[in-house]
Amino acid sequence: MADPIFAAIAEHQQRRAEHEAAFDAAGEAELADRADGPLTAQAGALRDAASEREVEALEQVLLTVPLTAAGMLAWLDHISGPAGFDGIAPRDADVAAIFGTMRAFVIGPGSEA
Repeated sequence: MADPIFAAIAEHQQRRAEHEAAFDAAGEAELADRADGPLTAQAGALRDAASEREVEALEQVLLTVPLTAAGMLAWLDHISGPAGFDGIAPRDADVAAIFGTMRAFVIGPGSEA
């Protein structure tokens, strides 16, 4: 059985790259258009949508319980590295998800504690 955390991390990395590209495109639109022009507004909307998709993908990473030690190490590296919160403090719900996922990993599948 494959560890699902690797797919969740890959999905978040993809969504993060899309968000960064949309952020760059919005910046270029602001240079090519007036700050309140249609190009800027459209690029801003695309950037905001990409940001939402990245946040959703990160939430999925936080809630996916790794099944292997290698998966847990990848999970910890991902959320603690630049791809995780990127200098932004986790929200209370994020912290709860982190501890919940760590607890679920320690307990293991099918265990009740």
